[in-house]
Amino acid sequence: MTSKTAEGVTSSYNSFGCSSKANINSRKCHSAPFLKPVMGLQRLTSMKNHALKKVCKILSQAMDSKNSKADDFSLDESKLIIRVLAAQLERIVQNRKAFFLSAVIKDGSCMEEQQEFILQWAEDVMLTQNQEQTAGGGMSTTTDHFLMEEVREPEPQSTDKEQRLKRARRVLFDWAWSLTETQEGSVCLGEEMSAVVRDLGKQWKKGTLANILPVMDFIIWSLLQQHTQEGSAAKQWHRNQRRFRSRAPTHTLESVWTWILKATADITLDSSTKNPSLQLSQDRKGVKMKQIIESINNPWDGFSRSQSAYDSWWCVLGSEGYDSGRHYWEVDISGKTEWRIGVVKESAPRNGFVTLDTAAGYWTLRLQLGRLLAMTTPVTKLNSCAPRRLGVFLDMEEGLVSFYDAQHRRHIYTFDVTFDPAERIYPVFGTVETDRELHIVNN
Repeated sequence: MTSKTAEGVTSSYNSFGCSSKANINSRKCHSAPFLKPVMGLQRLTSMKNHALKKVCKILSQAMDSKNSKADDFSLDESKLIIRVLAAQLERIVQNRKAFFLSAVIKDGSCMEEQQEFILQWAEDVMLTQNQEQTAGGGMSTTTDHFLMEEVREPEPQSTDKEQRLKRARRVLFDWAWSLTETQEGSVCLGEEMSAVVRDLGKQWKKGTLANILPVMDFIIWSLLQQHTQEGSAAKQWHRNQRRFRSRAPTHTLESVWTWILKATADITLDSSTKNPSLQLSQDRKGVKMKQIIESINNPWDGFSRSQSAYDSWWCVLGSEGYDSGRHYWEVDISGKTEWRIGVVKESAPRNGFVTLDTAAGYWTLRLQLGRLLAMTTPVTKLNSCAPRRLGVFLDMEEGLVSFYDAQHRRHIYTFDVTFDPAERIYPVFGTVETDRELHIVNN
């Protein structure tokens, strides 16, 4: 090893702890890198692979130090984990000029956000390794370490989250070390994932993406998948929305939006389910409240109550129900001040003024008194303006009902649902206005 290389490695090593036995202190060896995070991404990525491999190995061993404390997990340590992973991605991914990796060093995410992603990445890595080892009839070293940690007595004055973070950082440093065996520039993300990353990059540059972590999440997920199929990136996008909720990007990627539109369904309204006070358009695409002049007509004349028709709430169902697949439709609600739109299970109550929420089998958004609500139990108030056109995406396979501002491709809210395979799911629409029609749009 030349003096220049040795100097580079020693300098890097010293940022994690001295190699001299006379100066070894397990506490300092663990905490020093996180109190003094002098190693930036540019320095990590400029290292030769064998030097980076040593750094990853040192970090991995430091995580197993018996004297390491879980409550030492700081913002600096979170940043270091992310930068080490970014350095490896920069080295092995074919697009070495990818903006997101160089942007990690100036990412403005907070510690809570970083730790949430770190915990999820470690879980994804562990799941993948367990699947591989189960298929191969063995157990990985990282899995073995992780399970051993699970049965140890918890450290005093440490929270469960701190313990999970301690295990997660070791899993990720072990994984980063294993990536050093991957040849430089040998990983191709594929056309679909590359399109996602490019789209996210544009969002980040425009300032519509809060931080760079969702981009790394997509790349790490792609690396962990042995086989990717059409729509894989879109499915990961929805998982990202579900996993990180408020921290996930709201602007839907172009490739994901194209995938959603492929599931466009032709929705018409079922007159046998409508409240008698509602009036359907001739093509059964629109619905509004009737203008009732009781001296001339009464829409309730001849009405016989049944379980199929709404007799209290002003709602109507779509004609076709679904028990599988993906389905998408849009509703024009421009200018309306009161509406309810979503899906409902076939057996949900339709009689009386019962609460139409998730507990009753309704997954809907409601605009009431100018406030947009997700009808969960209890209700969730959304910090979103009411859209002019609402998109509804029902994915029976993934168990989700997602809502979008269809004009701006902006995600509004997603319900996580465990659908009963023996029960059909129907679109549901509700309105109380007589002057403006709620209308299903043909794409």
